[in-house]
Amino acid sequence: MKIDPFPGVLTAQMVDRPFTTKLGKVGCQRVKAWVLTDEQRAWLCRWFPEVENSRLMEASGMSHSTLHRFAREFGLTKNRDLEAQMKFHEIMLQDKKYATEWLWTDAHAYEIIEEKSEKVIIVRRMKATLKKSAQKALHDSFVPGGFCGHFDNDLQEWDYESDESYGLETIRKHKDGKWYGRGGRRFTIEAQPREFFDYNF
Repeated sequence: MKIDPFPGVLTAQMVDRPFTTKLGKVGCQRVKAWVLTDEQRAWLCRWFPEVENSRLMEASGMSHSTLHRFAREFGLTKNRDLEAQMKFHEIMLQDKKYATEWLWTDAHAYEIIEEKSEKVIIVRRMKATLKKSAQKALHDSFVPGGFCGHFDNDLQEWDYESDESYGLETIRKHKDGKWYGRGGRRFTIEAQPREFFDYNF
Protein backbone atom coordinates (compact mmCIF):
# COMPACT_ATOMS: atom_id res chain seq x y z
CA MET A 1 0.00 0.00 0.00
CA LYS A 2 1.36 3.41 -1.02
CA ILE A 3 0.95 6.08 1.64
CA ASP A 4 0.91 9.86 1.27
CA PRO A 5 4.09 11.76 2.22
CA PHE A 6 4.22 13.05 5.78
CA PRO A 7 3.15 16.73 5.73
CA GLY A 8 6.01 19.00 6.79
CA VAL A 9 8.54 18.06 9.46
CA LEU A 10 8.27 17.22 13.13
CA THR A 11 8.81 20.14 15.49
CA ALA A 12 9.43 20.19 19.24
CA GLN A 13 7.88 22.66 21.68
CA MET A 14 7.81 23.22 25.43
CA VAL A 15 4.63 21.63 26.81
CA ASP A 16 3.16 21.03 30.28
CA ARG A 17 3.00 17.31 31.02
CA PRO A 18 1.09 16.09 34.11
CA PHE A 19 2.59 13.43 36.36
CA THR A 20 1.73 11.40 39.44
CA THR A 21 4.41 10.12 41.85
CA LYS A 22 4.37 6.72 43.57
CA LEU A 23 3.20 8.53 46.72
CA GLY A 24 0.20 9.93 44.86
CA LYS A 25 1.48 13.48 44.47
CA VAL A 26 0.09 15.13 41.35
CA GLY A 27 1.96 17.81 39.48
CA CYS A 28 2.85 19.25 36.12
CA GLN A 29 6.29 19.36 34.51
CA ARG A 30 7.34 21.58 31.61
CA VAL A 31 9.21 19.50 29.06
CA LYS A 32 10.30 19.69 25.44
CA ALA A 33 8.25 17.28 23.30
CA TRP A 34 7.29 16.59 19.71
CA VAL A 35 3.98 18.10 18.64
CA LEU A 36 1.87 17.57 15.54
CA THR A 37 0.09 20.10 13.41
CA ASP A 38 -3.56 19.47 12.54
CA GLU A 39 -2.48 18.25 9.11
CA GLN A 40 0.10 15.87 10.58
CA ARG A 41 -2.43 14.55 13.09
CA ALA A 42 -4.90 13.88 10.26
CA TRP A 43 -2.15 12.03 8.35
CA LEU A 44 -1.40 9.81 11.36
CA CYS A 45 -5.08 9.10 12.03
CA ARG A 46 -5.53 8.18 8.37
CA TRP A 47 -2.62 5.77 8.06
CA PHE A 48 -1.94 4.32 11.52
CA PRO A 49 -4.71 1.67 11.43
CA GLU A 50 -3.63 0.24 8.06
CA VAL A 51 0.16 0.66 7.82
CA GLU A 52 3.04 -1.08 9.62
CA ASN A 53 4.78 1.01 12.29
CA SER A 54 8.15 0.71 10.55
CA ARG A 55 6.79 2.45 7.42
CA LEU A 56 5.11 5.19 9.47
CA MET A 57 8.34 5.81 11.39
CA GLU A 58 10.37 5.97 8.19
CA ALA A 59 7.92 8.36 6.51
CA SER A 60 7.48 10.72 9.47
CA GLY A 61 10.84 10.55 11.26
CA MET A 62 9.14 9.54 14.53
CA SER A 63 10.76 7.15 16.95
CA HIS A 64 8.90 4.02 18.07
CA SER A 65 8.04 5.57 21.45
CA THR A 66 6.84 8.87 19.92
CA LEU A 67 4.62 7.06 17.44
CA HIS A 68 2.97 5.04 20.19
CA ARG A 69 2.57 8.11 22.42
CA PHE A 70 0.58 9.87 19.71
CA ALA A 71 -1.42 6.69 19.02
CA ARG A 72 -2.43 6.52 22.69
CA GLU A 73 -3.28 10.23 22.82
CA PHE A 74 -5.48 9.98 19.71
CA GLY A 75 -6.99 6.59 20.61
CA LEU A 76 -5.61 4.92 17.46
CA THR A 77 -5.51 1.14 16.98
CA LYS A 78 -4.45 -1.19 14.18
CA ASN A 79 -7.08 -2.97 12.14
CA ARG A 80 -7.46 -6.66 12.98
CA ASP A 81 -5.81 -8.05 9.84
CA LEU A 82 -2.69 -5.92 10.24
CA GLU A 83 -2.55 -6.60 13.99
CA ALA A 84 -2.70 -10.35 13.30
CA GLN A 85 0.06 -10.03 10.71
CA MET A 86 2.30 -8.12 13.15
CA LYS A 87 1.59 -10.68 15.88
CA PHE A 88 2.51 -13.50 13.50
CA HIS A 89 5.82 -11.76 12.74
CA GLU A 90 6.50 -11.40 16.48
CA ILE A 91 5.87 -15.11 17.05
CA MET A 92 8.05 -16.08 14.10
CA LEU A 93 11.00 -14.16 15.58
CA GLN A 94 10.61 -15.44 19.16
CA ASP A 95 12.99 -18.38 18.69
CA LYS A 96 15.14 -16.76 16.01
CA LYS A 97 18.04 -14.90 17.59
CA TYR A 98 20.53 -14.97 14.73
CA ALA A 99 20.98 -13.81 11.15
CA THR A 100 23.08 -15.24 8.34
CA GLU A 101 24.74 -13.17 5.64
CA TRP A 102 24.95 -15.09 2.36
CA LEU A 103 27.85 -14.44 0.02
CA TRP A 104 28.64 -16.28 -3.21
CA THR A 105 29.37 -19.64 -1.60
CA ASP A 106 30.25 -18.59 1.97
CA ALA A 107 28.07 -17.53 4.91
CA HIS A 108 28.73 -15.39 7.99
CA ALA A 109 26.99 -15.67 11.37
CA TYR A 110 25.37 -12.63 13.01
CA GLU A 111 23.48 -12.21 16.27
CA ILE A 112 20.32 -10.12 16.53
CA ILE A 113 20.97 -7.20 18.89
CA GLU A 114 17.64 -5.38 18.63
CA GLU A 115 14.39 -5.63 16.71
CA LYS A 116 13.57 -2.00 15.94
CA SER A 117 10.32 -2.81 14.13
CA GLU A 118 8.63 -5.49 12.06
CA LYS A 119 10.98 -4.75 9.16
CA VAL A 120 14.12 -3.32 10.76
CA ILE A 121 16.61 -5.36 12.82
CA ILE A 122 20.01 -4.45 14.29
CA VAL A 123 22.62 -7.22 13.98
CA ARG A 124 26.31 -7.72 14.71
CA ARG A 125 28.68 -10.28 13.22
CA MET A 126 29.85 -13.07 15.54
CA LYS A 127 33.31 -14.54 16.00
CA ALA A 128 33.26 -18.00 14.45
CA THR A 129 36.11 -20.46 15.08
CA LEU A 130 36.38 -23.77 13.25
CA LYS A 131 36.60 -26.59 15.79
CA LYS A 132 39.91 -28.48 15.89
CA SER A 133 38.13 -31.77 15.31
CA ALA A 134 36.54 -30.30 12.18
CA GLN A 135 39.90 -28.97 11.00
CA LYS A 136 41.35 -32.48 11.20
CA ALA A 137 38.31 -34.04 9.56
CA LEU A 138 38.50 -31.57 6.68
CA HIS A 139 42.22 -32.19 6.29
CA ASP A 140 41.67 -35.96 6.19
CA SER A 141 38.83 -35.61 3.68
CA PHE A 142 41.03 -34.01 1.03
CA VAL A 143 41.00 -35.85 -2.29
CA PRO A 144 43.56 -34.76 -4.94
CA GLY A 145 42.35 -34.13 -8.45
CA GLY A 146 40.79 -31.54 -10.72
CA PHE A 147 42.16 -28.02 -10.41
CA CYS A 148 43.70 -28.65 -6.98
CA GLY A 149 41.58 -31.16 -5.04
CA HIS A 150 38.38 -31.50 -3.05
CA PHE A 151 37.39 -31.11 0.64
CA ASP A 152 34.17 -32.43 2.23
CA ASN A 153 32.60 -29.11 3.24
CA ASP A 154 29.83 -30.87 5.18
CA LEU A 155 32.35 -31.70 7.93
CA GLN A 156 32.50 -28.10 9.14
CA GLU A 157 31.65 -27.43 12.81
CA TRP A 158 32.05 -23.99 14.38
CA ASP A 159 32.18 -22.42 17.82
CA TYR A 160 30.46 -19.03 18.12
CA GLU A 161 30.80 -16.10 20.49
CA SER A 162 29.75 -12.46 20.59
CA ASP A 163 32.38 -10.03 19.34
CA GLU A 164 31.91 -6.33 20.13
CA SER A 165 34.84 -5.41 17.89
CA TYR A 166 32.40 -5.70 15.00
CA GLY A 167 30.11 -2.73 14.42
CA LEU A 168 26.33 -2.82 14.50
CA GLU A 169 24.51 -3.15 11.19
CA THR A 170 20.92 -2.57 10.14
CA ILE A 171 19.06 -5.06 7.97
CA ARG A 172 15.63 -4.41 6.49
CA LYS A 173 12.83 -6.59 5.18
CA HIS A 174 11.93 -5.58 1.63
CA LYS A 175 8.72 -5.98 -0.34
CA ASP A 176 9.89 -9.36 -1.67
CA GLY A 177 9.83 -10.68 1.91
CA LYS A 178 13.63 -11.03 2.07
CA TRP A 179 16.11 -9.31 4.39
CA TYR A 180 18.85 -7.06 3.02
CA GLY A 181 21.75 -5.09 4.47
CA ARG A 182 23.67 -2.13 3.13
CA GLY A 183 24.67 -2.52 -0.50
CA GLY A 184 22.06 -5.19 -1.17
CA ARG A 185 23.75 -7.84 0.98
CA ARG A 186 21.35 -10.76 1.53
CA PHE A 187 20.43 -12.08 5.00
CA THR A 188 18.15 -14.71 6.49
CA ILE A 189 16.84 -14.95 10.07
CA GLU A 190 17.86 -18.15 11.87
CA ALA A 191 17.28 -20.05 15.11
CA GLN A 192 20.99 -20.99 15.24
CA PRO A 193 24.16 -19.19 14.11
CA ARG A 194 25.51 -20.34 10.76
CA GLU A 195 29.05 -19.97 9.39
CA PHE A 196 30.28 -21.62 6.24
CA PHE A 197 33.48 -21.45 4.22
CA ASP A 198 33.72 -23.08 0.82
CA TYR A 199 37.14 -24.73 0.88
CA ASN A 200 36.67 -25.88 -2.71
CA PHE A 201 36.16 -22.45 -4.25
